[in-house]
Amino acid sequence: MLKGIIHIKEGKKIEEYKEELGKQLNELNKLITLAEKRLRKEKNIDKRTVSTSTRRSGYQYYIQEGGKRKYVKAKDIWYVRDIMQRDYDENVHRALIIQRNRIDRFLKLYDVSSIVKAYDELSDARKQLITPLISTNEQYIEEWRRKYPECQNTFPEQGAYITARGEKVRSKSEKIIADLFDRYRIPYVYEPSLDMGNGHVLYPDFAVLNVPYRKTFFWEHFGLISDSTYAKKTLKKMNMYEECGFSVGRNVLFSMESEDSPLNTKLLERKIRSYLL
Repeated sequence: MLKGIIHIKEGKKIEEYKEELGKQLNELNKLITLAEKRLRKEKNIDKRTVSTSTRRSGYQYYIQEGGKRKYVKAKDIWYVRDIMQRDYDENVHRALIIQRNRIDRFLKLYDVSSIVKAYDELSDARKQLITPLISTNEQYIEEWRRKYPECQNTFPEQGAYITARGEKVRSKSEKIIADLFDRYRIPYVYEPSLDMGNGHVLYPDFAVLNVPYRKTFFWEHFGLISDSTYAKKTLKKMNMYEECGFSVGRNVLFSMESEDSPLNTKLLERKIRSYLL
């Protein structure tokens, strides 16, 4: 699940929180599993309830039975502790289930992209007379390409390969990746510049756009991972991404290959379908 941003013409934005809510759902499921594990162990605990009262010396505990309450001596405090723990675990389990169901129902209905579709799905005749509140996908892609001009890396080119779109890239693997983007109709630019905000500029192999969520990813391909010098440079580059607030899967994607492990196109397509469609 992705967290995307829909930009409105006036500069405001509506964020897509499916990714964050999905994480919350996963955490709730883990807690529910833990609570249910406790409850299974507590199933034979006394079903009676416990009441308390306050005294100067502390608290007193009572077992409720038949409208009466029986005082629990200090030596038997473990008995009411088990009952109270069971009661708490039942309550928190109930609360967790309620929250999970609420988030689950919300996610089934939550679709920020429907705001964009309100214009995209109009007939051409209506589009001619309507000014959309939010830019169309075509307009957004055009603006996005201006934001990330391609071929900014001035490093000398070594053996150019021609993509299906007629661009020159540095390696056969980059051509394969670019052609996959093109096949899946993923907007991409080759080697844009990326200001890291710390005085450094990186040149990702590709900037790619998830159009439904209007989210940008930077795709790095590491083609000589078995070479120790290249591997050190790769590690330094990935560390810089993380130090500057980027992270793999959130806004950085990567592919790699070595002499023993060639480029896996099935894995590439799986990443494209998971993150970019």
